[in-house]
Order: sequence, then C-alpha cells, then structure tokens
Amino acid sequence: MNQTLRPTFLTVLCILTFIGSGSSIFSSFSNYQNAEIAVGVGNEALEQVMDNIEDELDSEEEANIFEKIMGSVTDGLTVENVKNIALANGISAILTLIGAILMWGLDKKGFWLYIFGTIVAILAPIMIYEGMMGAMAGGGAAFIGILFCVLYGVNVKHLR
Repeated sequence: MNQTLRPTFLTVLCILTFIGSGSSIFSSFSNYQNAEIAVGVGNEALEQVMDNIEDELDSEEEANIFEKIMGSVTDGLTVENVKNIALANGISAILTLIGAILMWGLDKKGFWLYIFGTIVAILAPIMIYEGMMGAMAGGGAAFIGILFCVLYGVNVKHLR
C-alpha cells in the first residue's frame, strides 16, 4: 500500500482553516439574519465615536477630513450591504473549507479552491462597500488570506 503521510505543518494549517472557516460560515449566517440590528447598533456606535473625536480635533480642516472618512464608512453600512457581505463571506468560507478538506486528503485541487475562496474574501468587501470601508475590510481579509495561501503554498509539493 503506497500511502503518503500528511506533513504535520499541513495538518495544523488545515485544522486552523476548519476552525476559522467553520466559524465564518456560522458568523455569516448570523450576520445575514441580524443585518438590521447590526446596522442600527453600528450606526449608533459610529455616531458616538464621531462626536467624541470631533471634540478632540484642533481645526476645521481636520474636522472636514474626518467627516469625509467617517461619511464613507457610514454610507456603506446599510442592511443590503451587510447582507451582501455576509453572503460573500459565507461563500468564501465554504470555498476555503472545501479547499482545506481536499488538502487534508492531499488533493492539489484544494489549494486552488482555497486561493479562489481567498480572492472572493478580498474582492467582495471592496466591491460591496467601496471607498475606505471596502479597502479596510478587503485589506484585513487579504492579510490573513494571503498569509495562509503562502503557508499552504509551501506544502503544495506534498499534494497530488
């Protein structure tokens, strides 16, 4: 019987992905179901933060710049956008989870599926939220996603 052993590092990456992607699937479902509540709470919190920071700004110019930045964030925080990003995050998490399951079985197709899921996670917030909020959300997804793609890439030689 010619059975290839899965390297420990690949095993750890897959387990981390099972946990992270599984959690993201449940989180996405919850965010979709509770979008109205999230937008209401989010807008209230943003208004409070904006009021506190505006009191600390020294000039009118700083206040205008801050208002533009925060305006782009509050404009993007809509029920439709929260639902759309929840769907996109759920799809991304399902793709990365399936990719990790395939890589667990040493199937190279899982690596490419994982990369595709990561691309969805990066591009979706940029396309849905646009502006500053989209860039920040996409950048956050890019940091972790690209890190894991590189770490999985180190293990591609063990995949068939």
